[in-house]
Amino acid sequence: MKKLFMAYLVVNLILESIAAVTLIGAGLGFFVFPGFESGLWSMNYGFAAIAIASAVFWVWPYRSKSEAVGPVLGILLAFHALVSVSFAVQGQQMPSIVVHAVMAVLGIILYARRSAWCTD
Repeated sequence: MKKLFMAYLVVNLILESIAAVTLIGAGLGFFVFPGFESGLWSMNYGFAAIAIASAVFWVWPYRSKSEAVGPVLGILLAFHALVSVSFAVQGQQMPSIVVHAVMAVLGIILYARRSAWCTD
């Protein structure tokens, strides 16, 4: 489970970094993708994606301690669940819905099982 947690953090970093580059670039006019709003909102969300991607760097030294793992997983699973709901309400980007929903479910599983792999 600890390896799954580390993979979860790295996948979160990669996915949100790609989202950040895409959204910031779309906001600045570097990239134009159908379905992405090009404007200040997308650029703002791009910077927020960088913030959520940075979770890996904050928790990595403490990835075996439930006092650190619990809050980070809580934040990540809430983020991914709510972004998935947001995309579902919008109803236009099915891949984004699925990716965020899978990340949310993995976050819930890891959160529920953290006592099995965290060493306090």
